[in-house]
This record gives sequence, structure tokens and C-alpha cells, in this order.
Amino acid sequence: MSSNIKRIQPDQYCPQNQLVDIKVFKEQDSVNTDIALIDWDLNCQSPPATPSTVKSSPSPEEFKKNIDLQLHKFFNLLKLLPESNLRIKSVNLDSELINKKLSFSLQVNKTAQQLLITLSGELLKVNIKLDLNSRDLTLDGFVTLDLVADYVNISEQVKPLLNNALEINYQSNLNHWQQGGLSVNWAGMLANNYAEQAEFRLTSELQLLKRQAVVNELAVNLKKVTLPLSEQQEWKTGYIKLKLAAPALINLSPELNIKALPLHLRIGSSALLSKVPRGKSRRIRIDTQKLPSLFMTLAPRGTVADIKADWSLSSLNQTISGNSSYSGQKVHFDIAENTLSAKILIDSLGRYITDLEVVLLKSGEIKLQMSADYDLKTNSGRLQSSVNVLSLSGEQSNVLFDGVNFSSDLDYSINNNLVTVNQDKQQLKIDSLFVGIPVQALQLDAQINAGDPLIQHFKARLLGGRVDFDDLQLTPPGKAVIAISGISLSEVIKYSSYPEIKGKGVLDGMLPLSLNKSGPTVAEGLVFARAPGGYIKVPENTVITAMSSGNPAFSFTMQLLSNFQFDTLQAVIGYTSDGESDLKVEIKGINPTVSGTQPITFNYSHKENILKLLQSLRFNDELVRQIKERY
Repeated sequence: MSSNIKRIQPDQYCPQNQLVDIKVFKEQDSVNTDIALIDWDLNCQSPPATPSTVKSSPSPEEFKKNIDLQLHKFFNLLKLLPESNLRIKSVNLDSELINKKLSFSLQVNKTAQQLLITLSGELLKVNIKLDLNSRDLTLDGFVTLDLVADYVNISEQVKPLLNNALEINYQSNLNHWQQGGLSVNWAGMLANNYAEQAEFRLTSELQLLKRQAVVNELAVNLKKVTLPLSEQQEWKTGYIKLKLAAPALINLSPELNIKALPLHLRIGSSALLSKVPRGKSRRIRIDTQKLPSLFMTLAPRGTVADIKADWSLSSLNQTISGNSSYSGQKVHFDIAENTLSAKILIDSLGRYITDLEVVLLKSGEIKLQMSADYDLKTNSGRLQSSVNVLSLSGEQSNVLFDGVNFSSDLDYSINNNLVTVNQDKQQLKIDSLFVGIPVQALQLDAQINAGDPLIQHFKARLLGGRVDFDDLQLTPPGKAVIAISGISLSEVIKYSSYPEIKGKGVLDGMLPLSLNKSGPTVAEGLVFARAPGGYIKVPENTVITAMSSGNPAFSFTMQLLSNFQFDTLQAVIGYTSDGESDLKVEIKGINPTVSGTQPITFNYSHKENILKLLQSLRFNDELVRQIKERY
């Protein structure tokens, strides 16, 4: 027995919706149906029905009862139907939501024990199995991600990331249809070498009546990751791992609402690669900056339009924590008050930053706190931060420091790219600093000044006196005058190249400081002795005796300086950014032993690299300290 129907157009208002070439035939106890083509325009709709009284949504209990009844009728109907096969060669669906028709074949096979449905197309493949005795339902679906861009609009940046098949599995027992297990899996690569291996896994239990999902597994694994930052820089890491730390709870309706989603993010040791032209040939060389691994906990909650998250970030054996939120086009970011160990932080950073390898900290801690708000509607926001470095002590390349304290308090407002500084206070204090000469009570007050930093005031005690200056702009060109007052001549000589000389006097002066791209310079600085003057005594030693032999002029000069009492001492000082100093000194006075009261004028010139001298003094001091410690 068989029957053929050439065409069916079930809706007169949508004649394009049609079933073509329908064949129904019976073979023994089986009924088979073949349909060559189904064309269906999902955009086409019949005229709206006569308005009826709007009914309120049923309660969950009523909804469940209704579905249970419909399923009971469905299974009773299946029992009455003979074994049958439905084969549709081509189903073509058209919709405004997709760029081209979605086509697939469909096959339905019903036996006494099960119902099998197979959908197969270039984009989708779906297999559904329903056990008619146990009522177990299994759905396996496959989405070919490479073809998704042919059907829906996707940005050019995202297209390369879509590859391989997305696997979807759903299992449920229709006796308890309101519960089911959903799993989603994908494995492939992120194109453009973003990640050579990538994997996504999700396993969840769906509570349809409660409209909830309990996510038991969520994992994203990326291996051999490369992220271009610019034409000159890229960032690489061996792996990035994101996983669920504990089961998550998500409300699915009326809108997606995260109740609990505890996540762990791990990023392996990484490197920043920079292309740098070198030498006269400007050949490109790759500089590599190694970066530490990172661990982050993240606990978001809320809806897409109103979401909050607590987080913590661990790296370099230190942890900071805070929270973030997004609500009503307003973004908030907060770092809670955190305390870090400065010693542990610097020791850990030394493995990645060469200059920090020689920093040896004995003590100190860092306290930091930050809050930021931004309104996307009004393009306005505020940033507040507080950083305090407390009681640092240690050394770097024989530079000794103790009692280092630093504080930074910032409060910036922004409105349509206009920055207003509400507070900008930076202060550095150092109780004791040895750079080759001892420095005490150093204090520096500064402003970041929205990226154009300014030293408002600097003062320090050294060589028995003090130095200070005001208002030095650190963005070249910057200028300031260093005031020198009460410097002890004996202390200057003590740390000079001729420490054997004895002297007494008090020095004042002014050094015009200029800051350019190559560094600080001083031109025509002036230092002079405070009245009533002082004395200089050059003791006789074997070197001076040997140099005086056969050189009467030098011998006489040394005799004059053996007890030289001056009333005028004036020096002109120059300094270049590479550390070279040029000193021209004029001294007027008498030697009562040699010349009585007859005035004598000395003109003396000296050049020396101050940076190398300080380095030498630091080395000598370190050598003396080690000898004392050992012997």
C-alpha cells in the first residue's frame, strides 16, 4: 500500500512554506514516509488571531502538571503507532536571524523500544535517542564552528578563533524531565598562533522548573599562548588555566543571574618580547623580559547589567585582594588595604629584574590601597590611591640605607578627558643613607602632577651642613638652585682624594642645577667660606718630601700650606651628566710661620669624576666593614 503527494502548502498566507514530493508506503508492519523537500520561512506569519484574555503565567506546580500530562499523552500515542520511518532529504529554514538558509536532512525511526531522530547538515549534526520503556533521553549535538560565520554576523577578530566542532550532550529521564545533565566540550587551537592548543569543558545539572543550572565543571586550558601587543611587542606564556574551584549556581531566567561562580585562574611564567633596533645597521634584536607566574581567584555574582566580583591576585610570593563591580554603566574597582613584605617582594623580583639582584633588604613592608570609579554615560570618574613603604633598610651596590619611608596619596577626578587633581602628595624620608659620604635626615616632597612630576622640596644633612632646593621639574628641561649651608670643610677633606689634609671652615653656596635628557648638570656653581674663614694644614709625609726634593717651588708651596690660615675661600664648580666635575678654587690668607702677616693667594684647579669617587669611597667603606667583621 502506498500514497504519493506532490506538494503541500499548509498556510495560504505563506505559500513559500511547502512540503514537496511526499511518499508514504507500508512494508509488512512498518510505515515509511519519504519527503524530498521542506522549505520553511520562519519570518512569514499568519494574520494574528483574535485577541483573547491574557492569562497569567502558571505556577511551577501547574506548569509541571501540564508537562507531565502532555508527556503521558505523547508516550501513549507512540505506543499506538506502528514501527515507522520518516526520511526528509532536505529541510531548508529561512530566517532574519541568519544570513543564509539553514539546510539539513532529517530522519526519524520509531520502534517498539525507542525513538531515534537524526539531523545532519553542514553546520549542525544532532542525534536524539528516547528509550520508550525507561523514558531515558539522550541528545548529542555537533556544531561546526568554522561555518558559524557563514550564518551569523561575527567580527573579523573573532572569526579566526572559531574552528573544529563544539560537542553538546544532554541527558534526562522524562519521568523527571525537569532535571537533566548538560555537557559542552571543544578542543582545537586559537588561530593566528594565539594558542597552539585550546580546550573548553563544561558540565552542569539543569533544574528546568527552578530555571537554574548547577555547574560542576568549567575549565578553559590554553597551551603555548602568544598575544601580540603591538608591532614591536608580544607576550608569551606556556599555559593559561581557568577552572571552577567549587560548584557554581546560576539562575537562567528571567535573566542570567550568577549566584555563585568561584573561579581559579593560573598563568604560567611568561615573557615579554620586544623588537629593538641595535647598532649602526639598525638590525632588529629581540629583547626578552621574563615575567613571574600568576594565580588569581575570582568570585563574580549578579547579572550582566549588574555584576560584582571579589578577587585576589597572587604573584612573587605576595597576595593582594579587592573587588570590582559594573552596574548601570558605572564601573567600580577597589583594592582593599593590603600589606606586603618588601624583602620577599624584592627578593622575588630579583629573578626577573637584573637591577634588583644587587638589592639586599633586611626589613620593611608595603601597604597599599586603591579605589577607582568611572561612569560610562558621563565619561567621568575618580581615582584614589594610598601607598606607604615603611621602615626599609638594606643596601644596593654598597649604598647603605636605613629608615626609608615613602608615602603616596593621590586623588584624581576626570570629566570628559579633563583631569582635576584633588590631592597629589608624595613624600620620601630616609633616616640614614651612605652613598660614599653619609647623608642623614633626607626628605623629598613631590607631586606626580598628572604625568609631569615635580619635586616641591628637597632637604638633607651631609658633611656637617645641609643642602636643599625647591620646585625641580623632572621632565626635562628642569631647573633649580641647590642651596648649600653650614658644610664643614674638614668633612669635605675627609671624603676627598686627600684625607690626610687637616682643615677647618664653614662653607655655604649655591649650585644652579639643570636637568636635561642626558641627566643633571651644574654650571658656574659657587661655594664660599663663611667669615671669619678657617685654616688648612698639609702634613709632611714621605710622598710630599720626595716630591719636594729637587723642586723648590713645590717645596715652598707645601711649606705655606703647612699652616695656612685663610679669610677668603671661593670655589667655582661645574658638573656634567656623566659625573665629571671641574673645581676652580681661590684661597686668600697667611702662614704666620713662613710669611708672617704677608697675604698669600692660592689658585687651585681640580677635575675628578664624582660618581667614580663615591663608588671608590663606598668600596673602601665596605672593605673596612668586612675586615672589622672578620678580624
